[in-house]
Amino acid sequence: MIRFGSYLVLLVLWPLMATAGDAPVVADRILHNARIYTLNPAQPWADSLAIVDDRILAVGSREVVEAVAGSDTRRHDLQGRLVLPGFIDTHMHVGDTLPYVNAAALSPDMDPEEVLDTLRMHAEAHPEQNPVIGSGFLGAAFGEQGPTAADLDRAISDRPAMIFDEGFHSAWINTAAMRAVGLDATTPDPDPGVHYYRRYPDGRPTGWLIEGGAFNWISERLGVVSPESLAAGADSFFATLSAMGITAAFDAGMIDGGETTLALFDRLVAEGGLPLRVVGSHYVNTREKAATALAQLDQLGERFADEFFTVNTLKVSLDGTVEARTAWMLEPYRQPPGHLARPLLAPEVAGPLIVSAAERGTDVHLHTLGDAAVRFALDTVADIRERLPASDSRFTLCHVQVVNPADEARFGALDVVAQSTPSWYVYDDIALEFLGEERLAQHYPLRSIAAGGARVTLGSDYPATWIGLDGLNPLFNIEMAMTRRPPGEPEAKPQPRASEVLSLEQAIRGYTRDAAWQIRLEDEIGSLEAGKQADLVVLSDNLFELPAHRIHRAKVDLTVMDGKVVFGSLE
Repeated sequence: MIRFGSYLVLLVLWPLMATAGDAPVVADRILHNARIYTLNPAQPWADSLAIVDDRILAVGSREVVEAVAGSDTRRHDLQGRLVLPGFIDTHMHVGDTLPYVNAAALSPDMDPEEVLDTLRMHAEAHPEQNPVIGSGFLGAAFGEQGPTAADLDRAISDRPAMIFDEGFHSAWINTAAMRAVGLDATTPDPDPGVHYYRRYPDGRPTGWLIEGGAFNWISERLGVVSPESLAAGADSFFATLSAMGITAAFDAGMIDGGETTLALFDRLVAEGGLPLRVVGSHYVNTREKAATALAQLDQLGERFADEFFTVNTLKVSLDGTVEARTAWMLEPYRQPPGHLARPLLAPEVAGPLIVSAAERGTDVHLHTLGDAAVRFALDTVADIRERLPASDSRFTLCHVQVVNPADEARFGALDVVAQSTPSWYVYDDIALEFLGEERLAQHYPLRSIAAGGARVTLGSDYPATWIGLDGLNPLFNIEMAMTRRPPGEPEAKPQPRASEVLSLEQAIRGYTRDAAWQIRLEDEIGSLEAGKQADLVVLSDNLFELPAHRIHRAKVDLTVMDGKVVFGSLE
Protein backbone atom coordinates (compact mmCIF):
# COMPACT_ATOMS: atom_id res chain seq x y z
CA MET A 1 0.00 0.00 0.00
CA ILE A 2 1.42 3.42 -1.01
CA ARG A 3 0.89 6.21 1.50
CA PHE A 4 -0.61 9.40 0.09
CA GLY A 5 2.53 11.47 0.71
CA SER A 6 4.65 8.87 -1.07
CA TYR A 7 2.18 8.79 -3.95
CA LEU A 8 2.58 12.55 -4.43
CA VAL A 9 6.34 12.20 -4.58
CA LEU A 10 6.10 9.37 -7.07
CA LEU A 11 3.88 11.50 -9.29
CA VAL A 12 6.43 14.31 -9.25
CA LEU A 13 9.22 11.85 -9.96
CA TRP A 14 7.44 9.93 -12.70
CA PRO A 15 9.51 11.44 -15.59
CA LEU A 16 12.69 10.44 -13.75
CA MET A 17 11.61 7.03 -12.53
CA ALA A 18 12.33 4.92 -15.57
CA THR A 19 15.20 4.19 -17.88
CA ALA A 20 15.25 2.44 -21.22
CA GLY A 21 14.65 -0.89 -19.45
CA ASP A 22 12.02 0.52 -17.10
CA ALA A 23 14.41 0.02 -14.20
CA PRO A 24 13.74 2.46 -11.34
CA VAL A 25 16.08 5.41 -10.95
CA VAL A 26 18.15 4.99 -7.81
CA ALA A 27 19.61 7.80 -5.74
CA ASP A 28 23.37 8.35 -5.70
CA ARG A 29 23.15 10.17 -2.36
CA ILE A 30 20.62 10.75 0.37
CA LEU A 31 20.99 13.68 2.76
CA HIS A 32 18.97 13.04 5.89
CA ASN A 33 18.43 14.27 9.45
CA ALA A 34 18.37 17.85 8.15
CA ARG A 35 16.19 20.92 8.39
CA ILE A 36 15.54 21.50 4.68
CA TYR A 37 13.87 24.82 3.85
CA THR A 38 12.80 23.98 0.33
CA LEU A 39 11.28 27.26 -0.91
CA ASN A 40 8.58 25.06 -2.45
CA PRO A 41 5.25 26.52 -1.27
CA ALA A 42 3.60 23.10 -1.52
CA GLN A 43 6.20 21.54 0.78
CA PRO A 44 8.12 24.24 2.71
CA TRP A 45 10.05 21.90 4.98
CA ALA A 46 11.54 18.42 4.71
CA ASP A 47 14.15 16.35 6.52
CA SER A 48 15.62 14.26 3.69
CA LEU A 49 16.67 14.77 0.08
CA ALA A 50 17.88 12.36 -2.62
CA ILE A 51 20.21 13.23 -5.50
CA VAL A 52 20.88 11.34 -8.71
CA ASP A 53 23.56 12.67 -11.05
CA ASP A 54 22.89 16.44 -11.23
CA ARG A 55 19.21 16.33 -10.21
CA ILE A 56 17.10 16.15 -7.08
CA LEU A 57 15.26 12.85 -7.12
CA ALA A 58 13.10 13.15 -4.01
CA VAL A 59 12.43 15.55 -1.14
CA GLY A 60 10.41 14.73 1.95
CA SER A 61 10.45 12.52 5.00
CA ARG A 62 13.18 9.92 5.53
CA GLU A 63 10.65 7.19 4.79
CA VAL A 64 9.61 8.71 1.46
CA VAL A 65 13.17 9.43 0.33
CA GLU A 66 14.41 5.97 1.25
CA ALA A 67 11.98 4.59 -1.34
CA VAL A 68 14.44 5.67 -4.06
CA ALA A 69 17.53 4.21 -2.37
CA GLY A 70 19.51 1.32 -3.80
CA SER A 71 22.32 -0.89 -2.64
CA ASP A 72 24.98 1.65 -3.70
CA THR A 73 23.23 4.76 -2.39
CA ARG A 74 25.43 6.75 -0.02
CA ARG A 75 23.73 8.26 3.01
CA HIS A 76 24.88 11.40 4.80
CA ASP A 77 23.63 12.44 8.24
CA LEU A 78 23.52 16.25 8.36
CA GLN A 79 22.94 16.24 12.12
CA GLY A 80 20.03 18.65 12.03
CA ARG A 81 21.76 21.39 10.05
CA LEU A 82 19.84 23.85 7.85
CA VAL A 83 19.76 23.17 4.11
CA LEU A 84 18.79 25.89 1.63
CA PRO A 85 18.75 26.12 -2.17
CA GLY A 86 22.07 27.37 -3.50
CA PHE A 87 22.39 31.14 -3.23
CA ILE A 88 21.88 33.13 -6.44
CA ASP A 89 23.61 36.53 -6.56
CA THR A 90 21.27 38.60 -8.74
CA HIS A 91 23.71 41.39 -9.54
CA MET A 92 27.46 41.14 -9.55
CA HIS A 93 30.33 41.47 -12.02
CA VAL A 94 31.96 38.05 -12.18
CA GLY A 95 34.28 38.78 -15.08
CA ASP A 96 35.16 42.29 -13.97
CA THR A 97 36.11 41.10 -10.47
CA LEU A 98 38.90 38.83 -11.65
CA PRO A 99 41.50 41.55 -12.46
CA TYR A 100 40.98 43.06 -8.97
CA VAL A 101 41.44 39.92 -6.89
CA ASN A 102 45.13 40.82 -6.50
CA ALA A 103 44.67 44.60 -6.66
CA ALA A 104 45.01 47.15 -3.85
CA ALA A 105 41.97 46.82 -1.58
CA LEU A 106 40.69 50.15 -0.28
CA SER A 107 37.66 51.09 1.83
CA PRO A 108 35.21 54.01 1.74
CA ASP A 109 35.98 54.48 5.45
CA MET A 110 39.59 55.43 4.73
CA ASP A 111 40.66 59.06 4.78
CA PRO A 112 42.91 60.31 1.94
CA GLU A 113 46.17 59.62 3.79
CA GLU A 114 45.10 56.05 4.60
CA VAL A 115 44.20 55.53 0.95
CA LEU A 116 47.59 56.80 -0.21
CA ASP A 117 49.50 54.80 2.39
CA THR A 118 47.69 51.61 1.34
CA LEU A 119 48.40 52.27 -2.33
CA ARG A 120 52.05 53.03 -1.63
CA MET A 121 52.54 49.80 0.31
CA HIS A 122 50.73 47.78 -2.35
CA ALA A 123 52.88 49.23 -5.14
CA GLU A 124 56.08 48.53 -3.19
CA ALA A 125 54.96 44.96 -2.50
CA HIS A 126 54.07 44.33 -6.16
CA PRO A 127 56.79 45.81 -8.36
CA GLU A 128 55.65 43.47 -11.17
CA GLN A 129 52.23 45.18 -11.47
CA ASN A 130 52.11 47.68 -14.31
CA PRO A 131 49.72 49.40 -14.15
CA VAL A 132 49.06 49.35 -10.44
CA ILE A 133 45.32 48.93 -9.92
CA GLY A 134 43.02 49.17 -6.92
CA SER A 135 39.46 49.84 -5.91
CA GLY A 136 37.20 50.88 -3.05
CA PHE A 137 38.03 54.51 -2.20
CA LEU A 138 35.38 57.19 -1.66
CA GLY A 139 35.80 60.15 -3.99
CA ALA A 140 33.90 62.47 -1.65
CA ALA A 141 36.58 61.92 1.01
CA PHE A 142 38.91 64.07 -1.09
CA GLY A 143 36.67 67.12 -0.96
CA GLU A 144 34.90 69.06 -3.67
CA GLN A 145 37.85 68.89 -6.08
CA GLY A 146 38.09 65.13 -5.67
CA PRO A 147 41.26 63.04 -5.92
CA THR A 148 43.92 64.32 -8.28
CA ALA A 149 46.82 62.87 -10.23
CA ALA A 150 49.14 64.93 -8.02
CA ASP A 151 47.67 63.19 -4.96
CA LEU A 152 48.19 59.75 -6.47
CA ASP A 153 51.71 60.65 -7.56
CA ARG A 154 52.61 60.93 -3.86
CA ALA A 155 52.00 57.18 -3.55
CA ILE A 156 52.85 55.89 -7.04
CA SER A 157 54.89 57.89 -9.55
CA ASP A 158 57.19 55.36 -11.22
CA ARG A 159 54.49 53.69 -13.39
CA PRO A 160 50.85 54.16 -14.38
CA ALA A 161 48.21 53.62 -11.71
CA MET A 162 44.42 53.41 -12.07
CA ILE A 163 42.19 53.25 -9.00
CA PHE A 164 38.39 52.80 -9.06
CA ASP A 165 35.98 54.18 -6.51
CA GLU A 166 33.75 52.00 -4.33
CA GLY A 167 30.96 51.96 -6.91
CA PHE A 168 33.12 51.74 -10.06
CA HIS A 169 31.45 54.91 -11.35
CA SER A 170 34.61 57.01 -11.21
CA ALA A 171 38.31 56.30 -11.61
CA TRP A 172 41.50 58.01 -10.49
CA ILE A 173 44.78 57.98 -12.41
CA ASN A 174 48.25 59.33 -11.81
CA THR A 175 50.43 61.51 -14.03
CA ALA A 176 52.22 58.51 -15.52
CA ALA A 177 48.89 57.06 -16.64
CA MET A 178 47.78 60.38 -18.14
CA ARG A 179 51.00 60.55 -20.14
CA ALA A 180 50.75 56.92 -21.22
CA VAL A 181 47.30 57.40 -22.79
CA GLY A 182 47.73 61.01 -23.93
CA LEU A 183 45.05 62.56 -21.72
CA ASP A 184 45.53 66.32 -21.56
CA ALA A 185 43.74 69.65 -21.84
CA THR A 186 42.99 69.06 -25.52
CA THR A 187 41.16 65.75 -24.90
CA PRO A 188 37.42 66.35 -25.30
CA ASP A 189 34.95 64.98 -22.76
CA PRO A 190 33.19 61.88 -24.17
CA ASP A 191 29.79 63.26 -23.11
CA PRO A 192 30.15 66.64 -21.37
CA GLY A 193 28.56 66.72 -17.93
CA VAL A 194 27.77 62.99 -18.03
CA HIS A 195 30.91 61.02 -18.95
CA TYR A 196 33.71 63.52 -18.40
CA TYR A 197 37.09 64.46 -16.90
CA ARG A 198 37.27 66.71 -13.86
CA ARG A 199 39.39 69.69 -14.86
CA TYR A 200 41.35 72.59 -13.43
CA PRO A 201 40.26 76.12 -14.42
CA ASP A 202 42.81 76.10 -17.27
CA GLY A 203 41.24 72.94 -18.76
CA ARG A 204 43.82 70.38 -17.65
CA PRO A 205 42.31 67.10 -16.40
CA THR A 206 42.81 66.65 -12.66
CA GLY A 207 43.07 62.86 -12.87
CA TRP A 208 39.53 62.11 -11.65
CA LEU A 209 37.42 60.46 -14.36
CA ILE A 210 33.64 60.46 -14.03
CA GLU A 211 31.61 57.49 -15.41
CA GLY A 212 32.55 54.74 -17.81
CA GLY A 213 32.72 56.71 -21.02
CA ALA A 214 35.59 58.67 -19.50
CA PHE A 215 37.60 55.77 -18.10
CA ASN A 216 36.82 52.55 -19.99
CA TRP A 217 39.07 53.50 -22.92
CA ILE A 218 41.88 54.41 -20.52
CA SER A 219 41.55 51.09 -18.71
CA GLU A 220 41.75 49.29 -22.04
CA ARG A 221 44.75 51.27 -23.25
CA LEU A 222 46.66 50.75 -19.98
CA GLY A 223 45.98 47.01 -20.07
CA VAL A 224 44.21 46.86 -16.71
CA VAL A 225 42.65 43.60 -17.88
CA SER A 226 45.04 41.02 -19.28
CA PRO A 227 44.96 37.25 -19.73
CA GLU A 228 47.46 37.03 -16.89
CA SER A 229 45.43 39.11 -14.42
CA LEU A 230 42.25 37.20 -15.26
CA ALA A 231 43.88 33.80 -14.87
CA ALA A 232 45.56 34.86 -11.63
CA GLY A 233 42.23 35.84 -10.10
CA ALA A 234 39.91 33.16 -11.46
CA ASP A 235 40.68 30.13 -9.32
CA SER A 236 40.70 31.95 -5.99
CA PHE A 237 37.59 34.00 -6.76
CA PHE A 238 35.54 31.03 -7.89
CA ALA A 239 36.64 29.16 -4.78
CA THR A 240 35.45 32.12 -2.70
CA LEU A 241 32.05 32.06 -4.38
CA SER A 242 31.65 28.36 -3.63
CA ALA A 243 32.75 28.88 -0.01
CA MET A 244 29.97 31.46 0.35
CA GLY A 245 27.34 29.10 -1.04
CA ILE A 246 26.87 30.98 -4.33
CA THR A 247 25.85 28.49 -7.01
CA ALA A 248 24.52 30.94 -9.63
CA ALA A 249 24.94 34.60 -10.47
CA PHE A 250 23.69 37.27 -12.81
CA ASP A 251 26.64 39.08 -14.33
CA ALA A 252 25.54 42.68 -14.77
CA GLY A 253 28.23 43.48 -17.30
CA MET A 254 31.71 42.31 -18.25
CA ILE A 255 32.65 45.87 -19.01
CA ASP A 256 36.40 46.29 -18.92
CA GLY A 257 37.85 43.07 -20.31
CA GLY A 258 36.11 42.78 -23.65
CA GLU A 259 37.26 39.85 -25.74
CA THR A 260 40.00 38.99 -23.25
CA THR A 261 37.41 38.20 -20.56
CA LEU A 262 35.09 36.44 -22.98
CA ALA A 263 37.94 34.22 -24.16
CA LEU A 264 38.54 33.17 -20.56
CA PHE A 265 34.91 32.11 -20.21
CA ASP A 266 35.14 30.26 -23.52
CA ARG A 267 37.97 28.22 -22.03
CA LEU A 268 36.33 27.72 -18.61
CA VAL A 269 33.14 26.42 -20.21
CA ALA A 270 35.06 24.07 -22.50
CA GLU A 271 37.09 22.73 -19.58
CA GLY A 272 34.15 22.46 -17.19
CA GLY A 273 35.87 24.90 -14.87
CA LEU A 274 32.90 26.96 -13.69
CA PRO A 275 31.61 25.97 -10.23
CA LEU A 276 28.48 28.08 -10.67
CA ARG A 277 25.91 29.03 -13.29
CA VAL A 278 26.45 32.49 -14.79
CA VAL A 279 23.74 34.34 -16.70
CA GLY A 280 25.41 37.25 -18.43
CA SER A 281 24.36 40.51 -20.00
CA HIS A 282 25.50 42.98 -22.61
CA TYR A 283 26.23 46.31 -20.89
CA VAL A 284 25.17 49.66 -22.37
CA ASN A 285 25.86 53.07 -20.84
CA THR A 286 26.61 55.35 -23.81
CA ARG A 287 24.88 56.46 -26.98
CA GLU A 288 27.53 54.71 -29.08
CA LYS A 289 26.99 51.36 -27.36
CA ALA A 290 23.21 51.71 -27.63
CA ALA A 291 23.37 51.90 -31.42
CA THR A 292 24.67 48.33 -31.74
CA ALA A 293 23.45 46.86 -28.44
CA LEU A 294 20.88 44.34 -29.62
CA ALA A 295 22.99 43.13 -32.53
CA GLN A 296 25.92 42.55 -30.19
CA LEU A 297 23.67 40.82 -27.68
CA ASP A 298 22.56 38.45 -30.45
CA GLN A 299 26.18 37.62 -31.24
CA LEU A 300 26.97 36.97 -27.60
CA GLY A 301 23.83 34.88 -27.21
CA GLU A 302 24.83 32.67 -30.13
CA ARG A 303 28.35 32.28 -28.80
CA PHE A 304 27.44 31.65 -25.17
CA ALA A 305 24.43 29.40 -24.61
CA ASP A 306 25.89 26.82 -22.27
CA GLU A 307 24.17 25.50 -19.14
CA PHE A 308 26.84 27.18 -17.02
CA PHE A 309 27.39 30.38 -18.99
CA THR A 310 24.80 32.08 -21.12
CA VAL A 311 24.36 35.68 -22.26
CA ASN A 312 20.74 36.66 -22.82
CA THR A 313 20.00 39.99 -21.08
CA LEU A 314 20.33 43.65 -22.03
CA LYS A 315 21.84 45.73 -19.24
CA VAL A 316 21.16 49.48 -19.52
CA SER A 317 22.82 51.86 -17.08
CA LEU A 318 20.55 54.88 -16.70
CA ASP A 319 22.52 56.71 -14.02
CA GLY A 320 25.45 56.55 -11.63
CA THR A 321 25.79 56.95 -7.87
CA VAL A 322 24.88 59.52 -5.23
CA GLU A 323 28.44 59.74 -3.92
CA ALA A 324 29.76 60.47 -7.44
CA ARG A 325 26.83 62.91 -7.86
CA THR A 326 25.77 61.11 -11.02
CA ALA A 327 22.54 59.58 -9.68
CA TRP A 328 19.61 60.91 -11.74
CA MET A 329 17.27 62.66 -9.29
CA LEU A 330 13.82 64.21 -9.65
CA GLU A 331 14.90 67.26 -7.62
CA PRO A 332 18.32 68.95 -7.39
CA TYR A 333 20.98 67.86 -4.93
CA ARG A 334 21.38 69.85 -1.74
CA GLN A 335 25.15 69.79 -2.16
CA PRO A 336 26.37 71.27 -4.36
CA PRO A 337 23.28 73.50 -4.35
CA GLY A 338 21.19 73.16 -7.49
CA HIS A 339 23.18 70.28 -8.97
CA LEU A 340 21.00 68.02 -11.14
CA ALA A 341 22.80 65.09 -12.74
CA ARG A 342 21.84 64.06 -16.24
CA PRO A 343 21.09 60.43 -17.13
CA LEU A 344 24.03 58.40 -18.43
CA LEU A 345 21.95 57.40 -21.44
CA ALA A 346 19.60 60.07 -22.72
CA PRO A 347 15.90 59.16 -22.45
CA GLU A 348 15.41 59.55 -26.21
CA VAL A 349 18.04 56.81 -26.65
CA ALA A 350 17.31 54.58 -23.66
CA GLY A 351 13.54 54.48 -24.12
CA PRO A 352 13.47 53.20 -27.72
CA LEU A 353 16.26 50.71 -26.94
CA ILE A 354 14.26 49.20 -24.05
CA VAL A 355 11.12 49.06 -26.20
CA SER A 356 13.05 47.35 -29.02
CA ALA A 357 14.27 44.74 -26.55
CA ALA A 358 10.68 44.14 -25.41
CA GLU A 359 9.49 43.73 -28.98
CA ARG A 360 11.78 40.72 -29.34
CA GLY A 361 11.18 39.30 -25.86
CA THR A 362 14.62 40.16 -24.47
CA ASP A 363 14.99 40.56 -20.71
CA VAL A 364 16.21 43.97 -19.56
CA HIS A 365 18.22 44.82 -16.43
CA LEU A 366 18.19 48.55 -15.65
CA HIS A 367 20.61 50.40 -13.40
CA THR A 368 18.28 52.75 -11.52
CA LEU A 369 19.83 54.32 -8.45
CA GLY A 370 18.19 57.75 -8.31
CA ASP A 371 14.45 58.41 -8.09
CA ALA A 372 14.31 59.95 -11.58
CA ALA A 373 15.96 56.85 -13.05
CA VAL A 374 13.44 54.65 -11.23
CA ARG A 375 10.54 56.81 -12.45
CA PHE A 376 11.74 56.77 -16.06
CA ALA A 377 12.26 53.00 -16.03
CA LEU A 378 8.81 52.32 -14.57
CA ASP A 379 7.18 54.73 -17.04
CA THR A 380 8.92 52.93 -19.91
CA VAL A 381 7.77 49.51 -18.68
CA ALA A 382 4.22 50.86 -18.22
CA ASP A 383 4.23 51.98 -21.84
CA ILE A 384 5.49 48.55 -22.93
CA ARG A 385 2.84 46.74 -20.89
CA GLU A 386 0.16 48.81 -22.65
CA ARG A 387 1.52 48.70 -26.19
CA LEU A 388 3.12 45.24 -26.17
CA PRO A 389 0.99 43.11 -23.86
CA ALA A 390 2.24 39.90 -25.46
CA SER A 391 5.91 40.68 -24.80
CA ASP A 392 7.62 38.00 -22.74
CA SER A 393 10.40 40.32 -21.54
CA ARG A 394 11.21 40.42 -17.85
CA PHE A 395 12.32 43.73 -16.36
CA THR A 396 14.56 44.23 -13.36
CA LEU A 397 15.39 47.59 -11.78
CA CYS A 398 18.65 47.18 -9.90
CA HIS A 399 19.89 49.06 -6.83
CA VAL A 400 16.69 51.14 -6.33
CA GLN A 401 18.51 53.30 -3.80
CA VAL A 402 16.15 56.29 -3.87
CA VAL A 403 12.52 55.58 -4.75
CA ASN A 404 9.80 58.22 -4.64
CA PRO A 405 6.91 56.92 -2.48
CA ALA A 406 4.53 57.34 -5.41
CA ASP A 407 6.48 54.67 -7.30
CA GLU A 408 6.71 51.96 -4.64
CA ALA A 409 3.49 50.15 -5.56
CA ARG A 410 4.20 50.36 -9.30
CA PHE A 411 6.80 47.57 -9.19
CA GLY A 412 4.16 44.99 -8.32
CA ALA A 413 1.51 46.47 -10.60
CA LEU A 414 3.91 46.30 -13.56
CA ASP A 415 5.51 42.97 -12.61
CA VAL A 416 8.95 44.56 -12.29
CA VAL A 417 11.65 42.97 -10.13
CA ALA A 418 13.30 45.22 -7.54
CA GLN A 419 16.94 44.14 -7.12
CA SER A 420 19.15 45.59 -4.41
CA THR A 421 22.32 45.19 -2.32
CA PRO A 422 21.73 45.11 1.45
CA SER A 423 25.41 45.44 2.37
CA TRP A 424 24.97 49.11 1.40
CA TYR A 425 22.24 49.54 4.06
CA VAL A 426 24.21 51.48 6.64
CA TYR A 427 23.37 55.01 7.72
CA ASP A 428 24.44 57.08 4.72
CA ASP A 429 26.03 60.36 5.82
CA ILE A 430 27.03 61.17 2.24
CA ALA A 431 23.43 60.84 1.01
CA LEU A 432 22.24 62.94 3.94
CA GLU A 433 24.67 65.70 2.99
CA PHE A 434 24.05 65.50 -0.76
CA LEU A 435 20.28 64.82 -0.81
CA GLY A 436 18.83 65.77 2.55
CA GLU A 437 16.84 63.98 5.24
CA GLU A 438 13.60 63.51 3.27
CA ARG A 439 15.28 61.63 0.45
CA LEU A 440 17.49 59.70 2.87
CA ALA A 441 14.22 58.26 4.21
CA GLN A 442 13.31 57.10 0.68
CA HIS A 443 16.30 54.73 0.46
CA TYR A 444 15.73 51.09 -0.40
CA PRO A 445 11.99 50.79 0.40
CA LEU A 446 12.03 47.04 -0.20
CA ARG A 447 9.35 46.06 2.30
CA SER A 448 6.90 48.53 0.75
CA ILE A 449 7.78 47.37 -2.76
CA ALA A 450 7.26 43.74 -1.74
CA ALA A 451 3.95 44.64 -0.08
CA GLY A 452 2.78 45.82 -3.51
CA GLY A 453 3.27 42.32 -4.88
CA ALA A 454 6.68 42.71 -6.49
CA ARG A 455 9.51 40.22 -6.40
CA VAL A 456 12.50 41.52 -4.44
CA THR A 457 15.90 40.00 -5.20
CA LEU A 458 19.25 40.50 -3.52
CA GLY A 459 22.86 40.53 -4.66
CA SER A 460 26.27 42.00 -3.94
CA ASP A 461 27.17 44.21 -6.94
CA TYR A 462 30.65 42.90 -6.21
CA PRO A 463 33.32 44.26 -6.59
CA ALA A 464 31.39 47.47 -5.83
CA THR A 465 31.19 47.07 -2.08
CA TRP A 466 31.23 49.22 1.04
CA ILE A 467 32.31 46.42 3.41
CA GLY A 468 34.98 44.62 1.41
CA LEU A 469 34.80 40.91 0.70
CA ASP A 470 32.00 40.51 3.28
CA GLY A 471 29.76 42.42 0.88
CA LEU A 472 29.88 39.38 -1.41
CA ASN A 473 28.60 37.05 1.34
CA PRO A 474 24.85 36.26 1.10
CA LEU A 475 24.65 35.76 4.87
CA PHE A 476 25.89 39.31 5.50
CA ASN A 477 23.40 40.63 2.95
CA ILE A 478 20.52 38.62 4.42
CA GLU A 479 21.25 40.01 7.87
CA MET A 480 21.55 43.60 6.67
CA ALA A 481 18.30 43.31 4.72
CA MET A 482 16.69 42.37 8.04
CA THR A 483 18.38 45.06 10.16
CA ARG A 484 19.51 47.94 7.89
CA ARG A 485 22.51 48.19 10.20
CA PRO A 486 26.18 47.19 10.02
CA PRO A 487 26.60 43.45 10.63
CA GLY A 488 26.55 42.49 14.30
CA GLU A 489 25.63 45.98 15.54
CA PRO A 490 22.03 45.89 16.81
CA GLU A 491 22.44 49.21 18.62
CA ALA A 492 23.69 51.12 15.57
CA LYS A 493 21.54 53.76 13.94
CA PRO A 494 19.55 52.05 11.15
CA GLN A 495 19.40 53.24 7.57
CA PRO A 496 16.05 55.08 7.32
CA ARG A 497 13.31 53.97 7.10
CA ALA A 498 13.87 51.32 9.74
CA SER A 499 10.43 49.90 8.92
CA GLU A 500 11.66 48.84 5.46
CA VAL A 501 13.43 45.75 6.80
CA LEU A 502 12.72 42.40 5.16
CA SER A 503 11.75 39.24 7.02
CA LEU A 504 14.13 36.29 7.03
CA GLU A 505 11.80 34.44 4.66
CA GLN A 506 11.73 37.38 2.24
CA ALA A 507 15.51 37.77 2.33
CA ILE A 508 16.12 34.07 1.68
CA ARG A 509 13.61 34.11 -1.18
CA GLY A 510 15.48 37.10 -2.62
CA TYR A 511 18.58 34.90 -2.88
CA THR A 512 16.78 31.77 -4.09
CA ARG A 513 13.28 31.37 -5.52
CA ASP A 514 12.68 34.95 -6.70
CA ALA A 515 16.31 35.24 -7.78
CA ALA A 516 15.86 32.22 -10.05
CA TRP A 517 12.81 33.85 -11.62
CA GLN A 518 14.76 37.03 -12.35
CA ILE A 519 17.34 35.10 -14.40
CA ARG A 520 14.77 32.77 -16.04
CA LEU A 521 15.98 29.65 -14.28
CA GLU A 522 12.97 29.12 -12.02
CA ASP A 523 12.28 25.72 -13.60
CA GLU A 524 15.81 24.56 -12.83
CA ILE A 525 17.00 26.13 -9.56
CA GLY A 526 15.85 28.37 -6.72
CA SER A 527 13.97 25.74 -4.72
CA LEU A 528 14.62 22.19 -3.60
CA GLU A 529 12.10 20.13 -5.54
CA ALA A 530 12.18 16.79 -7.32
CA GLY A 531 13.39 17.22 -10.89
CA LYS A 532 15.32 20.43 -10.28
CA GLN A 533 19.08 20.81 -10.40
CA ALA A 534 20.87 19.71 -7.25
CA ASP A 535 22.18 23.13 -6.17
CA LEU A 536 22.13 23.53 -2.38
CA VAL A 537 23.98 24.80 0.68
CA VAL A 538 24.31 23.38 4.18
CA LEU A 539 24.81 25.94 6.95
CA SER A 540 26.49 25.65 10.32
CA ASP A 541 23.56 27.30 12.11
CA ASN A 542 19.81 27.39 11.66
CA LEU A 543 19.09 30.97 10.59
CA PHE A 544 15.54 30.63 11.87
CA GLU A 545 16.89 30.19 15.40
CA LEU A 546 19.43 33.04 15.38
CA PRO A 547 18.90 36.69 16.36
CA ALA A 548 19.01 38.74 13.18
CA HIS A 549 22.26 40.50 14.15
CA ARG A 550 24.10 37.15 14.39
CA ILE A 551 23.15 35.72 10.99
CA HIS A 552 26.41 36.93 9.43
CA ARG A 553 28.28 34.64 11.84
CA ALA A 554 26.80 31.50 10.33
CA LYS A 555 29.09 29.59 8.00
CA VAL A 556 28.58 27.58 4.85
CA ASP A 557 29.64 24.03 5.66
CA LEU A 558 28.83 22.51 2.27
CA THR A 559 28.02 23.74 -1.23
CA VAL A 560 26.65 21.40 -3.90
CA MET A 561 26.29 22.66 -7.46
CA ASP A 562 24.96 20.47 -10.27
CA GLY A 563 25.05 17.51 -7.92
CA LYS A 564 28.78 17.95 -7.23
CA VAL A 565 30.39 19.07 -3.99
CA VAL A 566 32.23 22.29 -4.81
CA PHE A 567 32.95 23.33 -1.21
CA GLY A 568 33.27 21.27 1.96
CA SER A 569 32.91 17.52 2.15
CA LEU A 570 30.23 14.87 2.61
CA GLU A 571 32.71 12.15 3.52
